[in-house]
Amino acid sequence: MQNIPYAVLFLHAFPLNKNMYEGQFKALKEEGIPFLAVDYPGFGNTPVFKTFKSLNQYTDYIVSKVYEAGINQVIAVGDSMGGYIMFDMFKRHREILKGLVFVSTRAEADTEEAKQGRFATIEKVKKEGKNFLIDIMLEAQTSPATKQNKEKMEKLKCLMLQATEEGIINALTAMAYREDNTGILKDINLPTIVVAGKDDEKVTPPEIVKKIADGIPNAKFYEIENSAHLPPFENPEEFNKILINFVKECI
Repeated sequence: MQNIPYAVLFLHAFPLNKNMYEGQFKALKEEGIPFLAVDYPGFGNTPVFKTFKSLNQYTDYIVSKVYEAGINQVIAVGDSMGGYIMFDMFKRHREILKGLVFVSTRAEADTEEAKQGRFATIEKVKKEGKNFLIDIMLEAQTSPATKQNKEKMEKLKCLMLQATEEGIINALTAMAYREDNTGILKDINLPTIVVAGKDDEKVTPPEIVKKIADGIPNAKFYEIENSAHLPPFENPEEFNKILINFVKECI
């Protein structure tokens, strides 16, 4: 097995897949920075695992892929659901973490209202399929600038349509039951940056995301313009500058 000292690990948002980070793959290749991106089961190219109902299972699956690739440590980049997985990685697999990039995510668990909203969505997906959810996500997750870019919106829709209905249901279940992570912020002792989309009004507004940076010692917070819930996809140029500078500091 090859021995790779470090790599950037990309963890995608719901309900997308690893190809939301294509703009980062290109930039890191040009810089000669190794990376790994993993589709969650039921998304992208990974078949659904029927038993996946808890966030821990997603984490363990991803960690197994890191070890399979022969990577010693990762600088993890997680957008939305990817950030939830990063918190779990820190709690249970911190030995493989070299740095953390939280993007458009939150430390808090779901409120009871949010939880019930996820369960209602699950029931609707079971009855009607996934298309209604994808339409909602396309609207909620994107900035005005992204909405004006037909090519980007079409690409985003294609990424979302690759998600299986069972994969969507499992991920919604895992997110609904995830733990609250506000209590561990003070214990995170790794180089950390936190990124929010300036136009994210509906999913994770910047003031919510910033709470992560405020709670982690020495973490830096960035707001990226012309992006909402998906800064790496919506404004890759700006995101890549921040990411590459951070990776070079970590190594």
